[in-house]
Amino acid sequence: MHVPPGSASRHTGPGESGETTLLAALADASDALTAAVVRHDHQAIVAATHDAEELVEQLSRLENSPHPDARPRPADVFLLAARIGAAARRNALLLETAWATDAAILRLLATAAKAESERASGDYGATASVDPTQPSAWLDRSA
Repeated sequence: MHVPPGSASRHTGPGESGETTLLAALADASDALTAAVVRHDHQAIVAATHDAEELVEQLSRLENSPHPDARPRPADVFLLAARIGAAARRNALLLETAWATDAAILRLLATAAKAESERASGDYGATASVDPTQPSAWLDRSA
């Protein structure tokens, strides 16, 4: 969702401020990001992130306008801010989970590759220590 710069700087409807319009669009962009992360759709993740960045930039310009008293702050603004906060936390959790899952898969693959290599060489775990030169030792075990 793209909101052209300046298009929401005035009232956009009866009782609806530009800030409300931008916050609603930002909440929608957050929901789009969630859907993109769940679908593993890289292009949609990039697009939703780009849209959100544009909207935040527009909100910053609106917030720094010379006449902040001219902007009403209806209850919708506070509800939208809460929705955006919840979406940000949800998206952060989804991304953290995806990152941890990716790290776990990499560890499993590295362990399987090491086991296969040992099996092929006839060395069935003769050494108990971790060799820091092996790829499986480079992976962060805390993820």
